[in-house]
Amino acid sequence: MLNPINKEIKITNSIDNLVFLFKAKFNNGEILYQEDGVSFNNDIKPKFNELKEFSLHSKELQKSFFVDLENGIISSDNLKHKSEDVKNNIRLIYFRRNLVEYCGNLQIKSKQIIYFLGLQYNDLQGNNRKIVLQIYENGEFEI
Repeated sequence: MLNPINKEIKITNSIDNLVFLFKAKFNNGEILYQEDGVSFNNDIKPKFNELKEFSLHSKELQKSFFVDLENGIISSDNLKHKSEDVKNNIRLIYFRRNLVEYCGNLQIKSKQIIYFLGLQYNDLQGNNRKIVLQIYENGEFEI
């Protein structure tokens, strides 16, 4: 991939750079772990409708974040969020943002991965609602 000044930027998808790894539980009892080489796009997305629970875990920080897709609950070691809304059509929200800060000479100053984990649903009136955690590499988060 070329940046605007035509310098080569190397992009890797190695899990070695990730602080949090995912685990996916399905209705049929199957459990898939990212650390086993599971790909979110290839192995999880095709079975979205069968997803029961999705979680992020950091062994290094000893922190976990969970999304219960059957009951519409987001939780972690010190948080449990359940709105009183009746939830229909509950769907997972999960993605990562890679933030790279450059110095004036295009040398990388800092890199950070921010994880987004949550759920999206329809309320009784059919409105689309979202609840999303923004999780930083140090384990801190915002709702």
